[in-house]
Amino acid sequence: MLDTAYSSDKRRSIFAGVSPFILVPGVFVGLLIGHWLHKCLLMVLFQNKIIYMPSLPPGSRREKLEDYSKTWAGVSWEERQIRSLDGTKLAVAIARPGESSAAAQFKRKQIVVLYFQGNGASIPPRTPMLSNIIRAAAKDSPHDWTLLALSYRGYWTSSGRAHQRGIEKDVQAFVAWAVQTYGQDLENFELILWGQSIGAGVAAYAASKHLESAEDPNVVDKPAISRLILETPFVSIKSMLAAIYPDWWVPYKHLWPFLRSWWDSEDALRNVAQSHQLPKVLMVVASGDEIVPRVQADQLETLCKDLHLDVTRKDVLGALHTQASTLEQGKRVIATWMRDGEVP
Repeated sequence: MLDTAYSSDKRRSIFAGVSPFILVPGVFVGLLIGHWLHKCLLMVLFQNKIIYMPSLPPGSRREKLEDYSKTWAGVSWEERQIRSLDGTKLAVAIARPGESSAAAQFKRKQIVVLYFQGNGASIPPRTPMLSNIIRAAAKDSPHDWTLLALSYRGYWTSSGRAHQRGIEKDVQAFVAWAVQTYGQDLENFELILWGQSIGAGVAAYAASKHLESAEDPNVVDKPAISRLILETPFVSIKSMLAAIYPDWWVPYKHLWPFLRSWWDSEDALRNVAQSHQLPKVLMVVASGDEIVPRVQADQLETLCKDLHLDVTRKDVLGALHTQASTLEQGKRVIATWMRDGEVP
């Protein structure tokens, strides 16, 4: 009893001589710092859950291509399974415009468009937009057109969980499979890469790796990439953190050393610029983008010019982040540039 009372008095005496005017603010500041550190820890631990959102909106992974078939208007879609470099099962959606497939034997060139989606939802709800663009690109074209849309690991019916190192394996396997499947006649084969939002970073990475391997003297029969479309792109995830959260006291931008996904388009484009066969670059920017600050596109455009890349920029008026390719102006720009290499 005496020992208990003594220890209790001793504990109470720790703050006995501290003024409430010092104690209360100190406790308050301590709680704020603790909350700040707790938030930082959660951001680091669950960053892949925040960056990659394959299940938003709910039910995205259960959607089927056929759910949107009434919107395709003459474009046929099918799903196929391929394997990533590490064996992970990946889903690929394949689109062919009706007139393109019907007259394939009379076409002079096979043009294959590889599409890399943004970080949310799945491929099926994107098929109406993709159908509109590939149909417009193929209209009155003397060539045979195919669009291939990759579902990264963890998305739609693909296996695994999404993370950058895994997705890098996915896109390398995807590009290699596309070339092997559709590029038998390399003299009459054209490859176009198109990515939206985080997919623009994925497309830039895919282009850099493909062109890097094409420069290897031990590698033969590697087709060049004729065009690279970056829709609502950003420089890197690190730069996005700094742009969205510029205040020093906001924790997120200070966590970049702990990033497990960075998707650095600047680094990828620098690698692309070292190739002997430079692709044309189209930047499609949403003028009303509520997610990616306009300065990101400005920096990438300046970078491309500094690297002597043939870059064209088109701002889609009134478009939000996900609308650059769904509004009429954006659809027309992308389809025309795919077909002619010029913007209307």
